[in-house]
Amino acid sequence: MKSSIIALVILCAVLTGGAILYRSRPASSPVPAKPSVASTPASAAADAPAATPVATEFEPTKPQNPDDSRPVPVVTAVSNEVKPAVSASSTPFSRAIDTLVSKQSSFQEKQAALKQLREAGKLDQAIAALKAGMEDNPNDAAYPAALGEAYINKLVTAKAGGNYNETAILALQADQNFDAALKLDPSHWEAQYYKAASLAHWPPEMNKSPEVIQRLSSLIDQQETMPPQPQFAQTYVLLGEQYQKSGQPDYALQTWRLGAAKFPSDSTLRKKISGQ
Repeated sequence: MKSSIIALVILCAVLTGGAILYRSRPASSPVPAKPSVASTPASAAADAPAATPVATEFEPTKPQNPDDSRPVPVVTAVSNEVKPAVSASSTPFSRAIDTLVSKQSSFQEKQAALKQLREAGKLDQAIAALKAGMEDNPNDAAYPAALGEAYINKLVTAKAGGNYNETAILALQADQNFDAALKLDPSHWEAQYYKAASLAHWPPEMNKSPEVIQRLSSLIDQQETMPPQPQFAQTYVLLGEQYQKSGQPDYALQTWRLGAAKFPSDSTLRKKISGQ
């Protein structure tokens, strides 16, 4: 009995001392709870320390309070893609020049751009711009090819005005530029076609017909390896005309029929076959 009383007294003393020590211990910062496995990406991101932003996809942060109607700022995604800047000084003239040398421009778009420049009386400006572009892009066949076409368009204007001396000079300049384009890219379609077409209009005494026929025949062979384009029909038209000029009407008709079979919607080929 006496030992029980003594044990009880000791236990009370221990409990009283523990309480005093607990009340007198220094205050410490609470330890943050670790996110549970079931926590959402949003809550995990809220618990994570701030980090330096990186180039990635972002979504707008949703308000934690559903009743909060304040607008939420949207973070624009960072992209590594380099996009060409749209020049504020872009003009119809500069856009026409860009069309002439762009690999994305169709044949029809390039012809429309040349017509626009010709009708606006800006062929000389176009020639100067293409010369400058050719100096800046010496390995791009698009510039000398477009320059040759610009000379051809100016040639037509000079011929209509009866300036035959200028016509001869322009024809030579066009031919030289087509040669320059073909030296850079022997498969350039416009350079090949217009080289042959310009030679086809040289005086008969220059005897360019055999070369024209050979060039156009080779171009048709190349066209067979390419996806069909409406302008390819012109090669058949011009080749048939050369056969006809050289006294080979059978070959001419055969060429036009072959072209019409491949391009049945071409009205020029249909007229050639019907003799109109």
